Amino acid sequence: MISQKEVSVKENSRVYLKMTVPGNEIQREYDEVIREYCEKVHMKGFRKGKVPKDVLVRKFSEELKGETTYTVIKKSLDEAFESIEEKPLAYSMPELTDSKVVAVPGQDFTFEVFYDTYPKIELAPYTGVHAEKPGYTIGDEDIAKELLAIQERNSIVKEKADGKVEKKNIVTVDYVELDNAGNPVTGSAREGFVFEVGSGLSLYKFDDDILDMKQGEEKILKKAFPADFEYPELAGREVSVRVKAVIIKEKILPALDDELAQDVSDKFKTLDDLKKDIKERLVKVAEDKIKEILATRIITEIAEKSTIPVPETMVTLELEQSWKDFCARLNNREDIVLQALEQEKKTKESLLAEWKPNVEKKIRSELVLNEIEEKEKLEAVDADVEQEIRKFALERGLEFDKAKEQYEKANMLAYLKRSITREKTFDFLIENADLKAGKKLKLLDLIAGNY
Repeated sequence: MISQKEVSVKENSRVYLKMTVPGNEIQREYDEVIREYCEKVHMKGFRKGKVPKDVLVRKFSEELKGETTYTVIKKSLDEAFESIEEKPLAYSMPELTDSKVVAVPGQDFTFEVFYDTYPKIELAPYTGVHAEKPGYTIGDEDIAKELLAIQERNSIVKEKADGKVEKKNIVTVDYVELDNAGNPVTGSAREGFVFEVGSGLSLYKFDDDILDMKQGEEKILKKAFPADFEYPELAGREVSVRVKAVIIKEKILPALDDELAQDVSDKFKTLDDLKKDIKERLVKVAEDKIKEILATRIITEIAEKSTIPVPETMVTLELEQSWKDFCARLNNREDIVLQALEQEKKTKESLLAEWKPNVEKKIRSELVLNEIEEKEKLEAVDADVEQEIRKFALERGLEFDKAKEQYEKANMLAYLKRSITREKTFDFLIENADLKAGKKLKLLDLIAGNY
């Protein structure tokens, strides 16, 4: 069908494609469209399929040309994409440079489109990359913190009928936001809300405000929230909240002894056994974190030195997904998010502009990893997948077949294979990097990213 075509790749992997279809092909497609119309169209005074061609052309001239144009463009693109290397991304639909272009029967037809293609990457050297590897220490305080968490999970809760609210107490409260006239704000009331004082899990963050309250006591609290408050519907606002302490309970922690260790698991006979297991687990946490840090540093270094023409549609798609995730934190209430942004004198567009540099960095890293995996032929094989499923089964006390069935039902096998491949790539980059020892960090600083 195509008599001529011209292809060129522009900035950011944007492809320009120009094609010419000869007049005889246009005429043939036009005649085929007319034939189909003649078979299907209903017109007053004519039986179906018996409408004369000239009558049909007079009445539906524009429609016939429009459908011919659409068909010619589609067939031409399909033909071109079979032969050219610069194929469009799945989510990048070719766009006509002139949306009003029309194919005329018997005349050569030329049209132009733009679309995004997968970028051609000039990859920087990815072995021997310099990176600093932080060290870590696991102290007695780290073990003590884990033991305290175990105590709290095994604690019992006792009601404080005559006591006051203290930190770590489990309280049940009723609360409602009040307007300027002191009336309840519709939809803000919550009854029987249970939380641990000091956890910061209350919407209005009134943990410290209810300290020393007695059971049955009621207070009106004045709260002011900063412009960057985590809940957009409260950001930058001053509100009044009426709170009633309904039930106050305290946690009674079990003693740190061999009995507690045995309660945690049959594999522990003594408290020292439990402490040893905790330390081994924390070592793994620390090693996994260091691997993550090293992989990020190495990939960032490679990406910054590589030539990566990131397609704009990739960025747009990732930004839209980030926006959906952002809204999902408020139960997909986009209207609430937009209202909160307006109070901060921001818009969706300005927020996306703030996110864009990090999104581009993320895409560049992903493209680098894909390229390395292809060059080094790094991939998860069936044995790798089976090993991970067996590990999953062992941790949960499942038979292998049952564990595999769970993955299949959740459509997670492809995701698992992708994750294993990515881990192999991280291992390859770290093993082939030029590492030097960095400063030792406390475990908490390492995990929190304070390095």
